[in-house]
Amino acid sequence: MKTPQSQSTRVDTLIITVGTRQVGWRCNDGAIRSFGADANISYPPHVAELYQELGIERGAYLENGKTYPWSARDLGQRYYNWCVERNDFSLVELLLDQNVIESGVKQGLKHIILWGTDQPETVSWFYRRLDTLWLAQLMAGKIRAIWSDIRVDIHTPVIAANDSDAIRKELELLILHEALNAFSPSTEEEFVLWIQNKGCAPSIASGVEICAAALVRQCQVFNAMPEEPDSFFDTLPNGTRTACHSPRFKLIPMGEYFLPLERMRIISAWERGDFSEAQLWLKVHQSRYKILYKLAGILALYTHWETDKFLQRIGDWLRSNDLAAVADTEQIGVWKDQWQQMKASRLIQAWESSFLIKLPLLRQNYTAAFVQFAQTLERLLYIQCQNNDWVSQGFVTPPPHLTYLGKDYLPGLGGLIEGWRKSQGITINNKEYQLLDRIRNQRNGMIHSAQPISLGQIRSLWSDGGLFAVKHSDDPEVVNQLMLEVLNQVSSAPDRGNLFVR
Repeated sequence: MKTPQSQSTRVDTLIITVGTRQVGWRCNDGAIRSFGADANISYPPHVAELYQELGIERGAYLENGKTYPWSARDLGQRYYNWCVERNDFSLVELLLDQNVIESGVKQGLKHIILWGTDQPETVSWFYRRLDTLWLAQLMAGKIRAIWSDIRVDIHTPVIAANDSDAIRKELELLILHEALNAFSPSTEEEFVLWIQNKGCAPSIASGVEICAAALVRQCQVFNAMPEEPDSFFDTLPNGTRTACHSPRFKLIPMGEYFLPLERMRIISAWERGDFSEAQLWLKVHQSRYKILYKLAGILALYTHWETDKFLQRIGDWLRSNDLAAVADTEQIGVWKDQWQQMKASRLIQAWESSFLIKLPLLRQNYTAAFVQFAQTLERLLYIQCQNNDWVSQGFVTPPPHLTYLGKDYLPGLGGLIEGWRKSQGITINNKEYQLLDRIRNQRNGMIHSAQPISLGQIRSLWSDGGLFAVKHSDDPEVVNQLMLEVLNQVSSAPDRGNLFVR
């Protein structure tokens, strides 16, 4: 497990569910006594000793003829009142959360929410005596005394600790809603939430975890899990047993829980070239796949024809420390050379856009693939028209009212195909020219009438009337190769490495 700092560079809100084991008190004899150690399961009798520390005889609740000794609820209130009267929370010890909060503060923690239990009177005193509403107040006082800039909110809803439905509703409508609303970003940084749900009632712990996991698509969520000390209690030289602090904690991205389910979705979206979808699934796995998450967003720009933004962002990506940490220096150098070539050449940029033909073919979106093919064809022809000045050479003739534009005239696909034919010195009976004319007519018809095209109809542009011998196949790759051959016929691909893997 990496250190917390390496997994989350910042945190906005921390939610802590308060259990009886989380709070201790440094007594006059130097021992730290836990509000949750009551001579049970080999624990020392700290609760009874804490009453002795106050000089109070421990009492009991009477209910239906049975007695239940005072515990965390009563004891916590007495110690909280002691602290308030003296305005001093220095003797409170954060047994589980000290390291979590200290680390969070270093990473910009702004807001802490403490969830304490306060069960209704319908619940037996056997359970209510362990409620942590006053322990939450003790924790809040300690936190505010040390970190005065942090906003600390306490929530102690009157809910039974085993009422899963009420806990879930409280979380959805209040706690998590407040956590998100408390964040008012001044930048585009994503909201980061930590939860610490160890040591409290199981229903609350699981409820917080489930609701936090539901937020992973809206923000970054981490489970800050305190590690148990080697021994819960050490023995001091005077023979008293003192509670031990959690020595460290693990920071676990909540998105990790979903990775086994979402891995195939990520791979499928990537293989189909749906980089926006891939980035969506990768969003919650940035702690492990940050470099792929960024690349998916950059490639999505390219599929949306945002070439200028793409070239800028891919350059930043190639120079990033994140990439340098996972890729070979020599390979990065090759990619940078290809990127520089692409930036410097409109022809290379046009050829790289042929990558966008195959992507919709793989998704069986043949209409989008054909339109992209026709647009790439037109773009390659126009670059030739400009580079070789087809207008001045008479290969492209502007209409009379546009002759003043000269080289700046923008011919349509039909004019560009005619210009290419003339520049090649071929007749209208040439098969390649006839194929280009079919492609133009097909593209125009589809656009004008908003009609789709099937894989077979695309293939028929080559095969109808025996124009070309074409292998009959339902494999989209066959049609993809036919399209690339046409593009090569009108404008040979530059001799360079491809930035995209086809």
